[in-house]
Amino acid sequence: MEKALKILEFNKIKEDIKKHSSSNLGKELIDSMMPNTNPNTVLNKYEETKEAVNIIREGTGISLGGISDISMYTSKIEKGMFLHPEELLKVADFLRCIRNVKKSISKYEFIAPLLYSYSLGLESFQSVEKEIEYCIEGSIVSSRASSTLEKIRKKINTLEGKRIDKLNKFLTNDKNTKYIQENFFSQRDGRYVIPIKASARKFVAGTVIDSSSKGSTVYIEIDSIKDLTVEIMMYKSQEEEECYQILRTLSGLVLEHMDSIKGAVRIVANYDFIFSKAKYSVAIAGNEIEIKDDETIHLLKARHPLLGKDVVPLDISIGHEYRTMVITGPNTGGKTVTLKTAGLMVVMVQCGILPPVAPGSSISIFNKILVDIGDSQNLEQSLSTFSGHMKSLVNIVTRSSRRTLVLIDEIGTGTDPRDGSALGIGILEEIYNRGAITLVSTHYSKIKEYSDIHPGFINASMDFDRKTLKPLYKLLIGVAGESNALWISKELGLPDKILNRVNEINSTHEIVSPRKISSFSKKKSRVQEIIESKKAVDENKTIYNKGDRVLINETKKYGVVFDHITEENRVVVFINDEYKDFRDNRLTLDKRREVLYPEGYDLDQLFISFKRRKLEKDIKRGGFKNLDELKERFEMLNKDK
Repeated sequence: MEKALKILEFNKIKEDIKKHSSSNLGKELIDSMMPNTNPNTVLNKYEETKEAVNIIREGTGISLGGISDISMYTSKIEKGMFLHPEELLKVADFLRCIRNVKKSISKYEFIAPLLYSYSLGLESFQSVEKEIEYCIEGSIVSSRASSTLEKIRKKINTLEGKRIDKLNKFLTNDKNTKYIQENFFSQRDGRYVIPIKASARKFVAGTVIDSSSKGSTVYIEIDSIKDLTVEIMMYKSQEEEECYQILRTLSGLVLEHMDSIKGAVRIVANYDFIFSKAKYSVAIAGNEIEIKDDETIHLLKARHPLLGKDVVPLDISIGHEYRTMVITGPNTGGKTVTLKTAGLMVVMVQCGILPPVAPGSSISIFNKILVDIGDSQNLEQSLSTFSGHMKSLVNIVTRSSRRTLVLIDEIGTGTDPRDGSALGIGILEEIYNRGAITLVSTHYSKIKEYSDIHPGFINASMDFDRKTLKPLYKLLIGVAGESNALWISKELGLPDKILNRVNEINSTHEIVSPRKISSFSKKKSRVQEIIESKKAVDENKTIYNKGDRVLINETKKYGVVFDHITEENRVVVFINDEYKDFRDNRLTLDKRREVLYPEGYDLDQLFISFKRRKLEKDIKRGGFKNLDELKERFEMLNKDK
């Protein structure tokens, strides 16, 4: 599969998809993306992208801002280390992103139920997020993080002020003017010093911390600030210890929610991955396509996704009456593009991407895609072009089976045309009998003739303009291409005598008759089984009646059904004296109303009593401006009856 994807240039499509990603998390999932072969997975991935495309076409999308890979920080915490302020802020940014994603996807509960269901696994970490933002300011621990830190910093500021005052007094004292080299103080190795003339060193009480390069100036920490400096250093040490404890506490807070946070990382990364595929699908004008499991391909106006929107669209159909398509046509006429287009459409669908095709297209799920396109020469093993080509074909033959798509460009090339034709026919016959679906291009007329008489084969050709001799890049299925070489030779004036001789020579070669061919029974569709099982679930789903008691799956709380709007899959539930809407798949029936209430019981009393109780409560607390408002409430209550 990896070789097939490389030849089909699927990596280029991945790079285009990555341009629509919002984070490295999404890009990593795109890099590891491979076609799925399990029908349930394919249908699920495809449904995800369809829902994301619907959200994008709504014009708003979902909020994915702030996504970043915090795995290095979670790993650091799990190893017992603590995070620095800027690292904690990045974690807080990601936690905010989780909250925004959950909020923005909730608006699409009904048009994207599958994507919405993923958000139910996202917890809110707002308390952690707020605690980090409260305690961290910029790239430092904020003084408000603890009263102890605030007191320490106030003390440091007071001592710093005193030290500056003493330094300024020294500088402004007239007695010291003759000793001072320059009238300012600075820092050396974290200590405050004053530049003093080297010759006056003995007249200034203090400690030399540094000297100038020429030795004319010494930098002295004067004795009057030494005690203050020692005291400040002591408080600085306390400040550092307190900051350390705060960072430890915040890191521990993240650790408490680690499992949930790591789960949220996976969910958010998956959202980015899905929406990247959806944005790409929209960018290439992708359309919904019917996914089947009957080993058929039916593509209408399919466009190679790497050739832009101006490329000539192709109609490709195979797998119904025939399982092998032999494509002929001139060089650079589009045969290779046709093969790659068919292969890429299969790969894209099995990766959950909407392919650039017209509505009405359908495609089957294939377990294997085997490809031989381009020069297969292996220079390392000193294989000739033909040997490399044949080695690839041998591999394809041995691996071919049902639900396999085979794409071969210029089968049998690189050797004598007669042998090449015979080899091509033998290989295609064997691949056919193994049950694969095959698209093959060739220049050999013998293979084309064989295809004409083989009931499981069909010829196709790439059309070209007979006047300009330019290719039209249009696939004509069921039309065998004429010998372009002979036709062009005649148009260019080659004498009929020579052309007749060529036809005479060609007619002496025996057309290979097909050996007994296999007949293929229709395999049971795995896709249809999944679709039918889902329909069965829908047909048998629970219908809720007014008065039924239900369990809300997420909260494990009970409520009473007020109404079930089946066409919207929505149930109105009376719970905690409130009416709330739920998707019906979020509820479980606990007891039917027939079990809970006697026959003839007025179920409306269950809900009206709530309004009456509220009215009584409002009367007791005097919650009315005047008698008119009270009268209006009574009238509304009577209407409900």
